[in-house]
Amino acid sequence: MNPKPQKWFALATDDLEFAEEVLKNKKRPHWAAHLCQQAIEKLIKAIVQERQNRVPTPTHNFKTLCREADIQLPEDKMQWLMGLAPHYLGTRYPEDLFKLQKKYTQSFCETLYKETKEVFIWLETSYLK
Repeated sequence: MNPKPQKWFALATDDLEFAEEVLKNKKRPHWAAHLCQQAIEKLIKAIVQERQNRVPTPTHNFKTLCREADIQLPEDKMQWLMGLAPHYLGTRYPEDLFKLQKKYTQSFCETLYKETKEVFIWLETSYLK
């Protein structure tokens, strides 16, 4: 992997590891949901940088990033990504977070983390190695 995508990959890996730490701490699991979204976004940006040799578009839109990276996702993985996307915003703004706090239970976020890690590994092995 080239040096520039390595930076994106390092950030993505850090976010995924931090999500796991948040869950182990059992406090504020909603941050794990946010970090899961960020890990996948940054991983896809690493793939864009590696495959296209250019800076990815500054967006949180997974469809746009996957198109830029020329990632061919199976339908189930694309559906999963579309479900992950809102966790970025939902955890950042108080009006959304207070509505969603009941959803962001420890159990929900642990499941989200497990699924995120599986998709992360699939993307990494399919497109970066």
